[in-house]
Amino acid sequence: MSRSAIMRSIRLGGAAAAVPAAGEAPPPILPREGALEQYGNTTTYNLEPVLVQNIKRSMFWERRAQYVVDVNELIDVIYDEVSDVEPWMSGNARGPSTAFNLLYRLGQLQPDPREVRQMLDHKDSPYIRAVGFLYLRYACDPRKLWNWFHKYLRDTEEFDPSPQGQGCTVTMGDFVRDIMLDQFYFETIFPRVPKPVHDEIVEKLKEMDLPTAPKGNAGQGGPDRRGVGEGGGRPASVKASLSVAFGQRAPNRAGAREQGRGMGAELQVGKSCGREDRPRDRSKDERREERRDDYKRRSRSRSRERYDRDRRRDDRDDRRRDDRDRRRSRSRSRDRYERRRDDRGYDDRRGRDDRDYDRRREARDRDYRRRRCAR
Repeated sequence: MSRSAIMRSIRLGGAAAAVPAAGEAPPPILPREGALEQYGNTTTYNLEPVLVQNIKRSMFWERRAQYVVDVNELIDVIYDEVSDVEPWMSGNARGPSTAFNLLYRLGQLQPDPREVRQMLDHKDSPYIRAVGFLYLRYACDPRKLWNWFHKYLRDTEEFDPSPQGQGCTVTMGDFVRDIMLDQFYFETIFPRVPKPVHDEIVEKLKEMDLPTAPKGNAGQGGPDRRGVGEGGGRPASVKASLSVAFGQRAPNRAGAREQGRGMGAELQVGKSCGREDRPRDRSKDERREERRDDYKRRSRSRSRERYDRDRRRDDRDDRRRDDRDRRRSRSRSRDRYERRRDDRGYDDRRGRDDRDYDRRREARDRDYRRRRCAR
């Protein structure tokens, strides 16, 4: 038992906390006055939904975690039960870890700033402190992270974030700095820190002469657990992460495999790196090459068909355009011809009318002179 649990037991006359009976209803979740303000989703506390669903179906949650009634009891359970702070259990169980069961319960208990500070400064177990830091990383406003974390960045207490023999030892300061800078945590993901806030944190780290790039995996470094360690690809989906976590090949990374839930050879000094990949079947490679060649041929054929189709369409459009221009040219020529013909007919009619007028005028003049002479 932790020192706080022993002191509480002494005050209560030696009575230890009772384990809930099977079928007993969990205590109701009620809002607390003075609780630390929770940022983002106040139902999942910004944990990934798939992780929350597995927590609520886990045996530890049903039998123990959901019956924790206050932060002090939760600290005692962390002291007794937690030995790593990864989100998923190691081995063949593949369920959510004890630490994340209790982290989710801590979000439901809505601790106040004094209780959170009590966890961060606890002397009995580094895992009590680590769960407190994880709670702040998930549930605290990113703009307030620096105020909570900065005094612990040079903390030299050492612990193992991964199960024993599957990782390496890190200091609490490295752990705090890594979860503050990184968006990914083993196979899960943290809430996004806004870019201006992240830049401000980086500048303050430079002023303290501390590294500004996260190592990943809680400060241990090593390959990305989400299956994106090869190249600079985008983060894997939850489906891809779970396929890697269950020892299957990720759909977007052919070489991503589970390493016994350990961190690989980079973190295990003097030990071999997990389970080696089995030799690949040559017949499968040949079939894969055949499918790839067949796909290339079909792609070239489809490209040629598209080219011919586009060319025929362009030729048809050119012919239609030429025919339209030809018809328009003929129509314009016909209009000009008719217009000129009409102009010539008008001139001919005007000339005849003028000649007839002159002829009649001359006839009148002759008649007039003849009548004058006859008088």
